[in-house]
Amino acid sequence: MLIARLAVAACALLVLVGCGIGHSTEAVQSKPTSTPTAAAERSDYRASDGMRKSLGDGVLLTVSPPKSFTPTDTAYPRVPRAVAFEMVVDNGSTVPFRPAQLTFVALVEGRQAEQVIDSTQGYIGVSGTTDEVPPDESLRFAVAFAVPEHTCAVQVSVRPDGADSVAIGLYDGAV
Repeated sequence: MLIARLAVAACALLVLVGCGIGHSTEAVQSKPTSTPTAAAERSDYRASDGMRKSLGDGVLLTVSPPKSFTPTDTAYPRVPRAVAFEMVVDNGSTVPFRPAQLTFVALVEGRQAEQVIDSTQGYIGVSGTTDEVPPDESLRFAVAFAVPEHTCAVQVSVRPDGADSVAIGLYDGAV
């Protein structure tokens, strides 16, 4: 019975994400520029507000500090607490970039954490980013992961080209 409920919830989530319900990504229009550094400076975040990492080929990812939150009743999976990271992709390359190709992984106290989708609060994850980021533009989205109710160690990394690429560390600390 539990498996049937989870399957129904997963299907409903896919339908909602596919229909754009709760779609909170936004393209940030900017002036053309030819350098990745200038593209990164267009971001609403600055280096002191978050960590900036190169994904290669002129694409930069700025990661906000973690934000602990209580997921709503519509979140999947239903957990008592989650931690979110706002991401900004700055495309300083000459070709469009697809954030959906990014694979985010979180380890909580050494074990892989589940990604939390809570579209009510804007945490749609990378699977909700169907947009391409044109050259010299930016895209903002948020990812969230389930964490215990107590303070815990969290490590977050990203693989720019899915499972085949080398992981880039984004966060390592307590939440």
